[in-house]
Amino acid sequence: MSGKSSPSASGANAPQEAVRAPRAPVTDRVNSEPAILNGMTVTEAGWIAGLSLVGYVLVAAFVFLVSGFWQTMLILPLFGTGLTLWFASQYLQNVKRGRPDSYYTQAIHLWMADRGIVKPKFLRHEGYWSLGRTLDFSLVSPLNPEPEQPDPAASLASHNNDKHSS
Repeated sequence: MSGKSSPSASGANAPQEAVRAPRAPVTDRVNSEPAILNGMTVTEAGWIAGLSLVGYVLVAAFVFLVSGFWQTMLILPLFGTGLTLWFASQYLQNVKRGRPDSYYTQAIHLWMADRGIVKPKFLRHEGYWSLGRTLDFSLVSPLNPEPEQPDPAASLASHNNDKHSS
């Protein structure tokens, strides 16, 4: 260590460091929930795990009462919930494919709002917007005139001319 600098300190790696530019932040993922299992988010996993755990505990309690094996109270909810999460995540992966974030959750909300289960969060009005007054002029385009009706007198005159010529 006699005052000589190492090759890395002398700038031998300087071109490699100059090539690395700071990466831009991924701003399209800031407001979306991160996926944890095959595209399933934490909220979805929590709901699915909670509901399946309750279901498997009830099934395990019934199996325990019928068979007397207390081990079913441990094994069935644990493995059943894990398998349900795995297969539900694969199903949701197919449902979400090619759709924007929160597409199906909004679709479920709109379905429930149409049936009166929840209050709608979105504007659900079908109809025309109105200013509350009428206009004194027509907004019909002059470039699309109505087709002309044949004049009955002109057709009668041409019919009479055909009779005289024969």
